Amino acid sequence: MIDYMTFDVMWMDDIIAHVELKPTDGGTPYVINYIEDFNKQFSPTMEGHITLEELERWLKWRTFPPTRVNAKELLASLDMQAYNRWGIVRKTHCVMADDEIWIRFKGETLTHRDVCLRKDLYYPEEPNFLEFQ
Repeated sequence: MIDYMTFDVMWMDDIIAHVELKPTDGGTPYVINYIEDFNKQFSPTMEGHITLEELERWLKWRTFPPTRVNAKELLASLDMQAYNRWGIVRKTHCVMADDEIWIRFKGETLTHRDVCLRKDLYYPEEPNFLEFQ
């Protein structure tokens, strides 16, 4: 079973942070960073509680805005009727085209190969079936 309240922040296939949205000790989300790199680190401190505002800021950075020109088409492609940031996060795993950071929820066995948007760059040995249509 997939637990959407617990996830790992991934870079390629490496875990760079672990996030508990509802930690057992209560309180705000709890983060453990495994990498000390400002560009990849999930939160400013290596370990500890973060505010909901910090979490929302990160999620907002990883999802398209509701004001985007083609937002309705993007929502339709995700089988969504209305904009819901957490719904987008669950379906897209926060994958973006310009970096290889993404999230894997507890219970999932996904790899970077499964979620990568630029397979031709990272996995060129795989045939692109769209070219044959």
